[in-house]
Amino acid sequence: MSGRRIARVELAQLLDVEEGFIAELEALEIVRVGDDGRFDVRAVERVRVCWTMRSSFGVNAPGLEIAIDLLERWQDERSRAAALLAELRRERERD
Repeated sequence: MSGRRIARVELAQLLDVEEGFIAELEALEIVRVGDDGRFDVRAVERVRVCWTMRSSFGVNAPGLEIAIDLLERWQDERSRAAALLAELRRERERD
């Protein structure tokens, strides 16, 4: 589903969530619908994570916003650390 975009109805069916939950995430700007009225892969993952946090742990809307922000920051930092580690390994191999 890498480049594919899907409609809210399809997203709700795919993740077995209510369309109202997705609309709530849109209202909070946790997910954004494209100009074509469809969601990209990033939005799908955000909905999946938010639904898991809501249904499994009872996280409220403000908590979802904070958790998604922190999760994405952590993932960005992890990617940067991996890239830095790879660079250090390459430099070490040159020496």
